[in-house]
Amino acid sequence: MALIGQWVFVPLAVLLLILAFWEPARRRVLGCKGIQRLEKRLTLSERGYWAAFALILAAGVWVRCYRFTELPLGMNQDGTMAGVEAFCLLSGGTDQYGTSWPTYFEAWQFSQMSTLYSYLLIPFIKLLGLSKFSLRLPMLLMSLIALPLMWDAARRIAGKNYALAAMFLLALNPWHIVLSRWALEANMLPHVLLLAVDLLLAGMQKRWALYLSMVLFGLAPYAYGLAAVSVPFILLPAAVFLAARRKVKPLDLVICVAVFALVSAPYYVTMAINAFGLETMTLGRMTMPRFAESKRAGDLALGAENPYLDMVQKLESFLPMATGYYRAEDYNGVGWANTMYPFIAPAALFGVYKLCRDRRKLALQKSEAPLRDGGMLILIWMFAAMVNTAMVGGVVNRNNILYYPLILCAAYALWQMGRRLKTALAAMVVMVAIGFAGMCGIYFGDADYQFATGNYFLSGLQEALDETWDWDCDRYYLTTMDRSDGQKVMTAQVMFAHHIDYAMRAEEEELRGRDGEPNGWYFTERYVLQDFSDFEPDPMECAVYIVRQQEKALFDEADYLITDFGDFAAAYPRYWAE
Repeated sequence: MALIGQWVFVPLAVLLLILAFWEPARRRVLGCKGIQRLEKRLTLSERGYWAAFALILAAGVWVRCYRFTELPLGMNQDGTMAGVEAFCLLSGGTDQYGTSWPTYFEAWQFSQMSTLYSYLLIPFIKLLGLSKFSLRLPMLLMSLIALPLMWDAARRIAGKNYALAAMFLLALNPWHIVLSRWALEANMLPHVLLLAVDLLLAGMQKRWALYLSMVLFGLAPYAYGLAAVSVPFILLPAAVFLAARRKVKPLDLVICVAVFALVSAPYYVTMAINAFGLETMTLGRMTMPRFAESKRAGDLALGAENPYLDMVQKLESFLPMATGYYRAEDYNGVGWANTMYPFIAPAALFGVYKLCRDRRKLALQKSEAPLRDGGMLILIWMFAAMVNTAMVGGVVNRNNILYYPLILCAAYALWQMGRRLKTALAAMVVMVAIGFAGMCGIYFGDADYQFATGNYFLSGLQEALDETWDWDCDRYYLTTMDRSDGQKVMTAQVMFAHHIDYAMRAEEEELRGRDGEPNGWYFTERYVLQDFSDFEPDPMECAVYIVRQQEKALFDEADYLITDFGDFAAAYPRYWAE
């Protein structure tokens, strides 16, 4: 399938674009009698349109929900941390370090974390408990909502046929499918921006939607910190453009600025506190914290010795990945299908060109077609995504805001293709369907791919911790996995698995068992974060050892019961088991 997708479908996609948009070739194709008959049959009726809509939506829902809690294997460490922070906030109104309702989490201490996903998790954990299911559910729901949301945004820009093309590409897109199935806080940002842009489009006629869009744009930095840079690059050009077009009044702009500032100000104040070395501030129960250290500023191009050269290098490192030339990480893409099927990349690039050209033509004609304004918003969104990429480079999760406008551009090319040569569009649809089937085969059926993804997500660790929660022992020895951040990672993992909040972590309260009752133990006496590279276990000690597979050789099976859990194992002395 990889050979077909890359070496057959890519040149075929280019050929179809040429046949559809190069007028001499198009006329020649339409001159064929068989093609003429096929063109007539490929016209969708109203009933056919809604049948296609339902089929696309059903496929999108199925591929995101099927084996939802099972795949990907394991749990991402940042997702686990988000769950821990949400559980601590729910239990006592503070994060795991005792900070009351922070605007930004201290999280890993040397590296902080955005807050919005954890705040969204709180009602789900309240209703469903702390589990892999409740942790992943908000991301799944937002991803499912994004399907009709994309349709609605595209419909406002260029009508329902363009909307169907956009939803089709999104529903079967590998990046979006993978994103929907695991709980990384950064993956919430593109959904927030999609909703904000849809409301902004609606706000050209309905002022309440315009003001509500500012609330969403204001929340974007809390979804992922880089939005503090990229969102102004959406709002400022959009404000200038819409004001010049008289789509918004001066009073509307003032209200929009006020709403955005009110919602986003605590985040920007937090950034200012840490940039200028100010002291932690509070507003009621909300905390705008100062952090002792952070490596995130060093990740940005602005912190480089030559920021302009670094921006160019970061663009160069990511754009080939976004267009399918370089393969993304297994947890962001699916094998050869990558984040976006490689044969869709030519359509996306052509779509950018075609959208610019068509929008410019409407402007010269002084047309008031929605595409004139909506197309500009897509291009502004794309520009902001490029700025974001120039800041952080070739990491898909940090550049997620690029994919929605890129898919809209690819859909624009397909929609225009369908208007000019329906046969070419039908061929593209078949190619996407075949690619989707191949991608599903890898994602749901390829054990090597699943294992590779599980390696990133500590596959089996949560199961090992959960299974051993009530084992009769005095102590848990937890591997630090030979990682510099191993102690923080393992602390978050055990806090999630054993439902430990701030009060228990700070030893203000006893730990609790699975039944929720205090068990008489305190955190530091119960859990030992252990480097097993130089360790000799005592078979007479009443302890549980959670180790990596390569570390279980330390435990003689004559002395220990060893249970495998994916990439990890639990060892327990036979003396105490008997």
